[in-house]
Amino acid sequence: MKKRLIPLLAGLVGLVGFVALPAARAQSTDATITALGLNYVPPVVVVHTGDGAVLDNKDPVTHDVQSRDGLFHSGSVSGGTSGPVLGVDKLPPGEYAYYCSFHSWMNGVLVIEDQVPTPPTPVAPGVGTIPAAGAVAAPTSITVHDGSLYAASYVQGAVEQLPILAGGALGPATTYASGFTNPLGIAFGSDGTLFVSDSHTSTTPGRLTDGRVWAVPPGGGTPTVVIDGLPNGRHNTNGMAVFNGRLYITNGSSTDDGVSGGPPEVPPWTGSVLSVPEGDRNLTLTSPDVTVVLKGGRNLYDIVFRPGTSEAWVPMNGPDMFDPYGEDLLLKADVTQPAPDFGFPECLYGPGGVNDWISNTVVSSTNPCTGAQKLPEQIMGLHVSADGAAFGVAPFDPNSLYVALFGNFFGSNVVGHQVVRVPIDPVTGKAGPLQTVFAGGLPLDIAFGPDGTMYVADFAAGIEVVKHL
Repeated sequence: MKKRLIPLLAGLVGLVGFVALPAARAQSTDATITALGLNYVPPVVVVHTGDGAVLDNKDPVTHDVQSRDGLFHSGSVSGGTSGPVLGVDKLPPGEYAYYCSFHSWMNGVLVIEDQVPTPPTPVAPGVGTIPAAGAVAAPTSITVHDGSLYAASYVQGAVEQLPILAGGALGPATTYASGFTNPLGIAFGSDGTLFVSDSHTSTTPGRLTDGRVWAVPPGGGTPTVVIDGLPNGRHNTNGMAVFNGRLYITNGSSTDDGVSGGPPEVPPWTGSVLSVPEGDRNLTLTSPDVTVVLKGGRNLYDIVFRPGTSEAWVPMNGPDMFDPYGEDLLLKADVTQPAPDFGFPECLYGPGGVNDWISNTVVSSTNPCTGAQKLPEQIMGLHVSADGAAFGVAPFDPNSLYVALFGNFFGSNVVGHQVVRVPIDPVTGKAGPLQTVFAGGLPLDIAFGPDGTMYVADFAAGIEVVKHL
């Protein structure tokens, strides 16, 4: 998920799913804007009308919150303290961009919603929605396992379990595991172990956060550490998948452009996909069982295996500050082969990079990346924030990868904010052109039930239930 801003998102098509939210409350509850790792996490915070907001600064340096249109602000909040954000309780429903005056790359959005949610708007032809009974606040990652949908909640720092009912509807949410700081990825192992990617304050000088993966025993219980010390920065440890007895972990780049916007990159660990045996515990980066299966990426948000193959498909967020370049990409790696190096940033966005590939220009022989990198499978778009993904289950196309485009929050053009289908040729494995499934909202991840019901983790709305008509 990218940290991008626009003044308003009013031009979006309406949300295609609906989550039952709590009824109107008798007293206001302040929302929390968290500053961590020189970013606002999460970048989008939902506040109900009449409620206020507080800046919780978990960094050792001073931050603030400043509205881009002057409607709200905080004072300077020292590291390790918190302070009120004035004026939020007066805002009408809408989307409001804010930034940190001390660190210009720190951007966020307040989404002001009515206490009682409005019904969902009609969706595009071909898909329909049904209500979800269990509300999950700010879901970041979802997966289906053993008759239930599991969702990581950023706000709750927990993984919620929602039983799948007849017709794909969802029952009420109950907490399956909790105590996490920044859960951005979940995956089940072959024995029912739940893996959760998380982050915490780093003990490494010059780095504010590190990634960690937890293992929750089957049925719930006390988590144990699988691996710790994954270098984070501008981005985090994200989505995961289990394949043939190994756990695959995406770890984002620590900078925006390979040089600036975060602590230095730590190759090959940042912008990479790591693999560990799913039964191992208490690993570090130097453990012999830790291998790299893809490197040279930027913010790799998820990993999905194409059924019947060893192909890992990985959506990647492009740089924020390379306009008009910096497209989001779809990468692929065969995990049985040596790790491909995508060469971020020079090989992807320098001469002979993505924009030359669009016009089928051959990489120049003077380009140092020639012969040393792998091309992306598809260009997802500029600043669309290509994040979670899943291969379809009939009646959705099993030969297509469905990708959540969270959307941009920076610049004048609103892009993304939709779920797209990327058809994959079942023989050649080549990716075809993108096709919109539906538009609207802040989709972060996708999962399919055994009957072909699509579930979408919408960071603002909760869980959307989508049926193929």
